[in-house]
Amino acid sequence: MASRRTVRVVDATLREGMQAAGGTFSVDQSVDVARGLIECGVDAIECGHPAIGHEEQLRVAAVAEVASGRVPVLAHARAMKEDIDAVAKTGATWVGIFLGINGFSLDSRMPGRSLEELYAKIEGSIGHARSLGLSVRFTVEDSSRTQGDLLAEAYGRAIRAGAERVCVADTVGLLEPAATAEIIGTLRRHEPDVDIEVHLHDDRGLAMANALAAIDAGVDWISTSVNGLGERAGIVDLSALLANLAHRGSRQLPDGRRLRELSRRVGAYSRSAPDARRPVIGRNVFRHVSKLHVRAVERDPRTYEWLPAESLGAQRALGADELPRDPSDWIVKPPVISAEELRHHRAGPGDRFVLVDDRFVPAAGQYCIARRIPRMEEYGAGHVDGHVHHCDSLFVFLGADDDYQGLSVEVSLGEDRFPVQSPASVFIPAGVNHSYRVVDGAGTYLNYVLAGDYNSSLIDQPVAEGGG
Repeated sequence: MASRRTVRVVDATLREGMQAAGGTFSVDQSVDVARGLIECGVDAIECGHPAIGHEEQLRVAAVAEVASGRVPVLAHARAMKEDIDAVAKTGATWVGIFLGINGFSLDSRMPGRSLEELYAKIEGSIGHARSLGLSVRFTVEDSSRTQGDLLAEAYGRAIRAGAERVCVADTVGLLEPAATAEIIGTLRRHEPDVDIEVHLHDDRGLAMANALAAIDAGVDWISTSVNGLGERAGIVDLSALLANLAHRGSRQLPDGRRLRELSRRVGAYSRSAPDARRPVIGRNVFRHVSKLHVRAVERDPRTYEWLPAESLGAQRALGADELPRDPSDWIVKPPVISAEELRHHRAGPGDRFVLVDDRFVPAAGQYCIARRIPRMEEYGAGHVDGHVHHCDSLFVFLGADDDYQGLSVEVSLGEDRFPVQSPASVFIPAGVNHSYRVVDGAGTYLNYVLAGDYNSSLIDQPVAEGGG
């Protein structure tokens, strides 16, 4: 039977997500994500490993500041004094101390150490953290491959040393639901009064099932990330967990629009957007294609929807979203359209030809324009304000002179500005604030965006007005 207990969520996007391919968040991006997590109602934010270096300390400190008084922030540390000291300097109120005690951890990181030495390391590090005023979560790394008696001893010593919470980590995603429930149930019987957390990787595609099994077995906290971002296959997806808890009646679902917007931002900042079939937040999870399904959903959406699309900030779609079948429909005669149709744009030099987007080739999923730039006495401050896409994009500059030379522009990428001489292309990763302005010469400018609708690809955030 599904548990009706209130389960708390610690989101680790800003720590675990940093370990994913492409998952490097700047200070500003981390603050933006933290604000989104707070709006979505998470109970704690896990951010970073401050001992990595000064920049990481600044990032964690910025998140701790924005979260102060709203939700606690936890930062990672090895069971080492210097790591814990680095956490204390950031303003984070919790430290997540971790240590492996099985053969894999010992052989790769601490060869030659005895178990008693490791237990002493656990006790000493937790005692030091408590002396600094930090609350402690202790994790046995690779818990799922650690012998049960060693787990019990390590967690028991951690609790007696002052750890307020212990975390079971399925570091390589090997667990199945029954085994997860057994581990949590055993730990709960041994330690009935301590908070227990699980950190579950999705290497076998079982992270969500394991999370629900852990809840039914008595766990208090689930570790998540936005879009499931994390090492390898990632961990439990925040939106999917919250939707499942709401479906079970154990936790109120936050505003679905905020969940989807947070998903877009994290997808952009990590250059790892969720695919269309991603449960809960994928763009096709409320698309109905079969004629039988379409007719049924038109009568009653509950026929083929487990939660109302509106509750998850989604729009129901009926019918396929597919390319035209006739290849002649893939050929576009580009119309001239003013840039004023786009947010953050004003009319600029020369005519703007829209080469392709979803209006002209349905489901193309790509946008491209060409602008013929005439030679002018004064080009002005620029007609494009800084803006951010949730997908990658490209600038191409081709001058009117031989070998495409003869066009000078200034390109802004993040906080930096670069003089660019044609011929040149500028790759713009998703999540990066960018713009350009013409400085001198004549030629052609191309803008290519990996989205079929330009405006819907934009992530609105505060941007500097004017050119550049």
